[in-house]
Amino acid sequence: MALPQAPCPRCPQLEREIDRLQAEVGQRDRLIERLQERITQLEDEVFRLRQKLDQLQRDHHRQAAPFRRRQRKQRRKKAGRRKGHPANLRPTPPPESIDRVVHVPCNLCPDCQVPLYDQALVVQYQTDLPPIVPFVTQFNIETGYCPCCRRYCQGRHPEQTSDALGAAGNTLGATVLTMAAELKHRLGVPYGKICDFFETYCGLHVVPGTLVRAEQRLAERARPTYDLLIDALRQAGVVHADETGWRVNGVNGWLWVFSNPQVTVYAIRTGKGARAHDVPEEILGPDFDGYLIVDGFLAYTALSYRKGQCNGHLLRRAKDLHDVVPNPEHRYLDRLIRLLQDAIALARRRAELDLQVYSRRAGRMEDRLILWLNHLPSQRSAELERLANHITKHLEEWFVFLYHHEVPPTNNHAEGMLRPAVITRKVGGCNKSLLGALVHSVLASIMVTCKQQGRKFLDLAKQLWANSEAQAITLASG
Repeated sequence: MALPQAPCPRCPQLEREIDRLQAEVGQRDRLIERLQERITQLEDEVFRLRQKLDQLQRDHHRQAAPFRRRQRKQRRKKAGRRKGHPANLRPTPPPESIDRVVHVPCNLCPDCQVPLYDQALVVQYQTDLPPIVPFVTQFNIETGYCPCCRRYCQGRHPEQTSDALGAAGNTLGATVLTMAAELKHRLGVPYGKICDFFETYCGLHVVPGTLVRAEQRLAERARPTYDLLIDALRQAGVVHADETGWRVNGVNGWLWVFSNPQVTVYAIRTGKGARAHDVPEEILGPDFDGYLIVDGFLAYTALSYRKGQCNGHLLRRAKDLHDVVPNPEHRYLDRLIRLLQDAIALARRRAELDLQVYSRRAGRMEDRLILWLNHLPSQRSAELERLANHITKHLEEWFVFLYHHEVPPTNNHAEGMLRPAVITRKVGGCNKSLLGALVHSVLASIMVTCKQQGRKFLDLAKQLWANSEAQAITLASG
């Protein structure tokens, strides 16, 4: 009977080799699991991006506006003004302003043809415009030559808008030209439609070329006033800045807006530095001592001004990233959104809180932002990484509004001032020449500033037309 053999002892070197191979296999298995998880995340991200791309391609072919609201907002209140607001009624015209009285009888029922009982007399007012008939003025202008210098001289009345004589001596008045300029440069109506409007409602034949040349003369006289607006912005404590695309004679350019609640300045630039930091430096000057409210655009980073970043842009960016980043990262975005909303709500309650309590809560907001950055996962998507880098780069500029009440939390004011230019670009087009871009910058700046200050551009334009030489008209002081 054979005896059982004892197991052969393993060589220590062989044992170490087996342990090493097992460790490598385990490490590779873990690596494969991580790669599979990453592949799943990337597949989900590709699926979401494909859906978004398909949606954008479908939107491109839809007849609805591309900027429409994609998700219907759930209304928390009934549309319209709040309950109990004061009535915004048209004021009752005084008796001396009533031009015509019309009696409207009603004695019989229109259906039964029987007399009415309990009759009463009620009053209704209707305000309308009379037929607009052009008012023609003939200027008898005296001319002559100086016997000393032989210079030709001719008289000029303050109501004249042009010194042209002869074949070009049939001109348009200040009211017509100013109305056309405001329709074009503030409301964005094309020249062709302006001419059609005058023809339809005023019986006035106008061609676009007449309006273009008149606006060039008006802009030349308004240029000193435009320079005063720039000087007013340089001395302001807070200035909002933003930019949008613009085209001049088919060449890509940029339209910049610099604004505060009292003054707005537009500047159109083309060429290599059209969207660089040189434009804000040119408008605000190198010694600007206020706060510049911006939207995070890279060109503002090179400026040495004190800046405040727009929290509204950061909020929208965080909300949009929900459709891009993986699901595990949504909670980090939600924390950031709550933090920004809490900071804005705290600034609105500044007057209600004690100074020490407010300062303590403001400092807590900054601590929460730093904690949010420190608690981000080490393995994160590229989109969340870019967001974190953007916040870190401007870390001291997000909550400036918590410590300076004159600084707003968002750059919405600049976007609102930029909207008329965007409407002009969409409806009436941009400019065909650099001179046209300069005219639009000057006239639009003065028109919008007049609107902000509750003044009529027509009154200021009449002063400009009356000046035979370009003189600055103070508008910056309001």
